[in-house]
Amino acid sequence: MDTLFWRMGANPLTRPHVTWLWFLDQTPDWHTFLDGCRWAVRRLPRLTHRVIDTPVRAGTPAWVPDPHFRLTRHVHRMRLPEPAGLRDLLELVEWRSGSDFDPLHPPWEATLIENYQQDRAAILLKWHHSIGDAVTIVSVMKQLLPDAASTAPAGPRPSDGYEPPRMEHESRPHLSSAMHGVTEGARALVGESARWLTAPRAAGRRARRMGRAAAQLLQPVGPSPLLRERTAASHYGLATVPLAELKTAGKAAGVSVTSAYISAVLGAFQRYHEYHGISHTYVPTLVPVNIREPFETGAGNIIASVRIPGPVGDMSAPARMTAVHTVIAEAREALVRDAYTALADLGSWVPGIVHRLAVPPVLRGAVDVVVTSVPGFTRTTFAAGAHVVNAVAWAPRGGAAANISMASHDGTCAIGTNLDPAAITDPDLFHHCLEQSLHEAVTS
Repeated sequence: MDTLFWRMGANPLTRPHVTWLWFLDQTPDWHTFLDGCRWAVRRLPRLTHRVIDTPVRAGTPAWVPDPHFRLTRHVHRMRLPEPAGLRDLLELVEWRSGSDFDPLHPPWEATLIENYQQDRAAILLKWHHSIGDAVTIVSVMKQLLPDAASTAPAGPRPSDGYEPPRMEHESRPHLSSAMHGVTEGARALVGESARWLTAPRAAGRRARRMGRAAAQLLQPVGPSPLLRERTAASHYGLATVPLAELKTAGKAAGVSVTSAYISAVLGAFQRYHEYHGISHTYVPTLVPVNIREPFETGAGNIIASVRIPGPVGDMSAPARMTAVHTVIAEAREALVRDAYTALADLGSWVPGIVHRLAVPPVLRGAVDVVVTSVPGFTRTTFAAGAHVVNAVAWAPRGGAAANISMASHDGTCAIGTNLDPAAITDPDLFHHCLEQSLHEAVTS
């Protein structure tokens, strides 16, 4: 999966950049922030590595130390003009998120943004999805960030000099190592075939699950004519809802908080279609799913995706919650992790040019909306001595018209909207629809 995300970056329409914005209660000292980043890099050596691809851009690339790593290439300081409000901040985030990473250096950056609402600030984190999914990043940050302003990080003093790993020479992965992904995928499929022969009853159950998974991915869900245009441009927005209220709404409907959130997003699309005089029953919706086992705590991307017919017809909020919960439960039940990861290994062998030219049109016809939900901070958190009062994430669209992502933070659900302005031509109207749908969800 890490490899597939890396290859998706070849086309601006599927550029897999993840952005996370932390709102601070005050402006931290710049040198304290810089020292904190230096300390984090010492704890996370992957942040000093760059990607070296294979000669034919197929197979498995390699992470190698950047011999010219310099912290100040990745850590920046910006100041908004006065007076600066939320829209000014979001436009800066759009600009930074839209720029590509230099392939000669590690694909991440951190920016301290000053002068937000005069005496406040924000920290913008941006990383390439190949480094890890949101669950990975949140888990790491929970370990690194203190829960009190005066708490100093453990380990070496951040003011100590940092010397990145050095390499005598840098070489591309050989073709033999590039075959690793396809070999592992083939081995997994052979093992799966052996299990089918030696345990036919269990194999039959797995075959039925795989059949349901394939049917779920290939089911004919017509894309919305209102959302058909695609560009690489983005319009970022933000909405919030109390976590307790969303939980209560989900519990009243007999569904999870995630299902309540997804149904509210789809309710916003129902309203948006209605405002434009278009009646549409379903939109093809992609929902990323964490497929980690309890013992899996490592980095990387350990996720799958389920494609559902997102109900955007006229129905009440509780009815939509139930419908969403049902289709997601059926799709998750059909997931066969071994087969999914084996196919991902084989998919990494697809040449980069295919990802650049063929994947975006396929995704454009298959998915209109991506709805993401990730865990956030459940405790009081500080960064560079400032209190993180809220945090919002924006996930890549992957060729869809929108990716709506929710992360909880200290009792608040922050919802980041990454909209394609060519598909959703009236972002202000859509955000109004989202606010209405969230209100209906928590008050119905």
